Formats: sequence, C-alpha cells, structure tokens
Amino acid sequence: MEALKRVFGAAPAKTAPPPVETDDVYPVHMLDDTGTLRGIVVTWTLRFNDVLDADKLHTSLLKLLDIGDWRKIGGRLRLKDNGELEIYVPRPFTAERPAATYSHQTLAVDIEDHPLAKTLPKATERASIQAGPAGFRAFAARDDAPETLDDFIHHDTPQLSLHITSFNDATLVALSWPHTLMDVMGQQALLHAWSLVVAGREAEVLPMLGAREDAVCAAADACDVKEEFKMGKLRLRGWTMLAFGLRFAWDLLWNQVVETRTVYLPKSAVASLRRQAEDDLDVADDGSKPFVSDGDVLTAWATRAIASSQPQPRPVALLHVVNARFRLPSLIQAPGVFVQNMAVAAFTFLSPAVATGALGPSLKRR
Repeated sequence: MEALKRVFGAAPAKTAPPPVETDDVYPVHMLDDTGTLRGIVVTWTLRFNDVLDADKLHTSLLKLLDIGDWRKIGGRLRLKDNGELEIYVPRPFTAERPAATYSHQTLAVDIEDHPLAKTLPKATERASIQAGPAGFRAFAARDDAPETLDDFIHHDTPQLSLHITSFNDATLVALSWPHTLMDVMGQQALLHAWSLVVAGREAEVLPMLGAREDAVCAAADACDVKEEFKMGKLRLRGWTMLAFGLRFAWDLLWNQVVETRTVYLPKSAVASLRRQAEDDLDVADDGSKPFVSDGDVLTAWATRAIASSQPQPRPVALLHVVNARFRLPSLIQAPGVFVQNMAVAAFTFLSPAVATGALGPSLKRR
C-alpha cells in the first residue's frame, strides 16, 4: 500500500540517513547481494532450560563485534548509486549507534506455564509434526524489528538484533539479521565466537576473513580451466520456459496459502532411514559402500514423500546447497572464519521412477 501511495504521489519517498564520514565502509560480496537473499530476514531462536544472564550475553556480543573485522556485522546497510549494497560501520560504536540492537523481556512464569512458550517445538520419542516458526515471532524479535531490506536501508539500524526472553526456569535467546549478511555456517561461526567471549576467552576468537575481499571471487578468478556445463542442455528455453512459467503462475494462483510446520525426527528414525539407504546402495569392488550423510538421507526421504503425493508421476528437480568453504582448496585450510554467504546451488534431476522408489538409487544421483 505504501508503495502504491508513493507511485501516485500520496506519500513521500523514503530516503536513507545521510552517510557519516567517519564510518568504515565494507563491501557486500557477490553471493551476499542477490535478489533472493535481499528478500529474506532470518530469525533464529535458541531455548536454554536455565536462567541466563541477559546483560552478560548482550555485553559479550558487543565486545565480539568490536574485534577486528567482526565489526562488519555491526554495520548499517546502504545502497550505492549503482544499486549495489554496502555496509557502513560506526567508528566507534556508541550507545546511540550500537553494534547490535538489544531488547529483553521478563515473563514471571515457568516456560511450560506460558500459553505460547509451552507450544515451542520439543524432542519427542517418535517422529512428529509440530508448530512452525511463524507463530513464535514474539520470541524471535522485538515488536518494531526490521522485516524487510528497506527497513534496514532507510533507518540507521544495525544488521544484527538480539532479543532475549527470560522465564523463571528458562531463557530464549533470539538473533535476527538480513540474509545478505551471512549463511548458516557464518551463523555457526558467530555463535562459537560469541560463546568464547561469554566464557572470557576472547583471545581464542578466530579472525573474520574476507571482510573486504571476496574469497569466492578470488578463487574463481584463479581458475584457468573452464569446465563443460553438462546441465546446460537441460536448461529451459523458449516454449518450455513459457510453459513452466504458466504452470508456476497457476500454482501460485490456486495454492496461495502456505502453512509451515516443524518436522522432528529422532535419532533412531534417521538411523533407520540410513540403514534403508545403505541397503539399497551397491557395494564397491573393495566391499565398501558410498558415504551417505544425514542430509543425503533426509533429502531422499523427503523427495520420495513429495513425489509420491503427486496426482501423476512426474520428474523431480532437487536443489542442493553446497558450501564453498569445504569445496574450494583455498578456503579449506583458512586461518579464520568466513562470516558471509558461501552457499551455492547444485541440481539433481530424477525420473518419476527413481523419485518414488527406494532411497538408494536417488542417492546415486547426488
């Protein structure tokens, strides 16, 4: 509605705060500044069945974000004249321009006595489907937290938000940030470094690498050999692309309501699926079987469930996330951590028979 008002001149266009000359300016790298990631604000809520010191968590996070290039996380997103993103980091951070936004609420009840908190997902003896994350936003971020990229760009708002909810017997610790900042492995690095600072071991915090130079682009530029794109012949073009677009639009029109749920699988269930998959795989000449990760097993299981639910057999295209940190030789032995997006897409194409069949054959096509 606000966008329509601006188009017809009924509302003033939003403007970003003026730049501060003393700020440090960091780039937003190629895999960070994509159309898809611009549209996502990540929220992540951790439950601790203990009472944590909220102020210590907050001050420790601020201390981390003032170490070397970890400061990049505490910056503000801005748009350059060419439409690309960049990050302005206050120098120094102050109470008026902190490295992270902080909010804390205290609820004087046990967590299992709170009407909403008691419905948070829990470990169960058997596989279960539980409530999705949308209903727990009250624990994920403060009421006025940024929800879109525009909210970050047009306000002097830190990228990272910390929201803590304290109960009599538990603590919920929630972080939120625009997906342009980092992926799940960057999130893991942040949590580990934060934990070290909380424990008083900030000297052990690894340096943030690639804050100013894009390590992925550098690795790609260093490669002289251009590989054949074997999937190129399967790319949709012309009428096939038009047909896909029409079917996709039809599906969006008639299936507008999307419900999210949390699927919990206990360790025993995953182990059972793994045994099924390994039994389906052929044994190599030396008697060994191919390595199968938990992610492979769960992908094959979910694919079979979805493909089997279709009204008629159809081929399936799977999108896998590949972490460049573990694939590019120049990054594997890096003396620090990369807090950015380094996930790239890899596709697997399955026939209807393979998609609905045993787990093993689909894993062969990873």
